[in-house]
Amino acid sequence: MRKSGILKSEIRTLFAPQILILLFILASCINSASASLLKDDRTLSVTGQGIVAVKPDLAKLNLGVEVIRKTAQDAQSENAGIMQKVVEAALNLGIPKDKIATSSLNIWPENKYEANQPPKIVGYRCSNQVNIIIEDIGKVSKVLDAGISAGATNVNGINFSLKDDLEAKKNALDKAVKEADAKAKAIAAAAGQKIKGIQSIIESGAVFIPPSNQEFAAKAMALGGGGNKTPVSAGLIEVRGNVSISYILE
Repeated sequence: MRKSGILKSEIRTLFAPQILILLFILASCINSASASLLKDDRTLSVTGQGIVAVKPDLAKLNLGVEVIRKTAQDAQSENAGIMQKVVEAALNLGIPKDKIATSSLNIWPENKYEANQPPKIVGYRCSNQVNIIIEDIGKVSKVLDAGISAGATNVNGINFSLKDDLEAKKNALDKAVKEADAKAKAIAAAAGQKIKGIQSIIESGAVFIPPSNQEFAAKAMALGGGGNKTPVSAGLIEVRGNVSISYILE
């Protein structure tokens, strides 16, 4: 019996620290639960979008030259001569040399197909394209027409953008926040609630919607290089800012 009493005492001594730790954890959980019950988690989440329209001040024009000749060397040589004239036409209009860059250069065989016969190479096609950055929007039409007159066979599109887009993005996001605020106040008032603060704001980014130019290339090839000046209208660029805001309700 004496040994049994000693054993029980030793067990209590051995597990006493673990019991204290367990009691401490339970007390912490109870306190956390109480704090959670007291905390007001009522929120209202809304999104806002702001749109601003700005005039572009930068254009990127892509002009191409394609030729087909009997040999790859002849195709490349003639293409290079024509493209050099296209580049010189842009330089003569004041476009800096570092604003003109080759975007692609490809040579591939042209095949003739006949029934029950393997493909036969009948020539080689050489395609060369350059991007021309135009910082003066008023020169876009002139550069385009000069390039076509110099021998460009393809107008692969024109993109308008901004040299510095920071201010436009700021204005769009400012409008987005104001729209979200107005929506939140209207919803809260309709539900008989009041807003006491903001829990979080998430910016979903600002995106550009450039003016459409799907018909531009066709019109340019139809008018450019002749007696008519190709009409180029840059239009307006839309900058859209988006935010998601969570408001705390009273």
